Amino acid sequence: MPPAVPPAPIVAPAPVLFGHVTVRAGAGTRLLVPMLDGRARRAVRLRSGPRRVSLTLPVGRWRLAVRAVGRRGARSSQSHLVWVLPRSATATIRSGRSDPVLQRRLNDLSAGAGFVNGIYVRNLATGCGAAVNAGAPFPAASTLKAAILLDAVRRRTGASPALLDRMVIDSDDLASNALLGVEGGGDALSGAARVTETMHLVGMPHSLVRRPYIVDQERIPITVTSQPELYTNYISTPYELGVLMVALHRAALGKGPVRRMGVPASVARRQITWRLLEVRDRTKIVAGVPRGMPVAHKTGYTTEVKADAGIVYAPRGPIVVSVMGWSNGGASEAFIARVAATSVARLSGGGACRAPLGRRHQRAISEGP
Repeated sequence: MPPAVPPAPIVAPAPVLFGHVTVRAGAGTRLLVPMLDGRARRAVRLRSGPRRVSLTLPVGRWRLAVRAVGRRGARSSQSHLVWVLPRSATATIRSGRSDPVLQRRLNDLSAGAGFVNGIYVRNLATGCGAAVNAGAPFPAASTLKAAILLDAVRRRTGASPALLDRMVIDSDDLASNALLGVEGGGDALSGAARVTETMHLVGMPHSLVRRPYIVDQERIPITVTSQPELYTNYISTPYELGVLMVALHRAALGKGPVRRMGVPASVARRQITWRLLEVRDRTKIVAGVPRGMPVAHKTGYTTEVKADAGIVYAPRGPIVVSVMGWSNGGASEAFIARVAATSVARLSGGGACRAPLGRRHQRAISEGP
């Protein structure tokens, strides 16, 4: 005879889920009720138990628990904080094709920006996208903290979760420098060289981390009257930042170069994707996408530099968006938001890209490794 009150269901999800969660229901369970932020969702009726059940979940960031209901009572599972991404995020990634309408719109935005900029966008499920000046090297600022994170996970440095959180979620330069020291065995310069090696393995041959971030507590204004545009320790291109974000997205699916480096999907979701989804800076790409649409990204900014690169998890396929800007007078966060809004509005429906890109442009918008 089944128990009057069923045992609590077993829910042990990764912190990042793709549309559903698997739950083990015990004997005597008649209903399973997902609880998101304390609110009950539609119940799933069970014919018999014990058994495993897949529960579909809405996209978003939730405190998830599951309640098992029997004849005479109910018990709930442990609560988990999770990001639920759309199932479309697991679609096969297609090579790049030019969307002429989007290309014209981004050309106009780029020309009217008033500062040097580069753009690379693509719907990964359809391949439709566009690129403007995407192969140009820019100061990358904090965007390459995503690469530092990848290197730390790849090499299993043993860095504390708190240190990784501070570096990625809060974009803390001191935490980044400490982590470079860990990755270099006590030598931050060696750590920087190892991060550059990892970027090259991912498919970013023109990207570079030279040394730790410069952290200056000086209160007297220190100005520069002239300097080379790339007199910086962190360099990348819009295309290569896009390559990095696509590689990290594929890692969460257990595919691509990061998986070949020995990083399992479960580790990529827990250590990398989760932190990129939790980034606090919401003034650039996030400001341009519809409210509630998840974005796994990493921003970078100085007085002159504004940059952001990531994956926008739209309902009909993930969209990689990478935008970089530089000017002695300062680039614009609002420009990045406008590019993201224009790109996501066009590509959320898949885009229209019947003709493949010409050979000259294919390299700047292709899938990458």
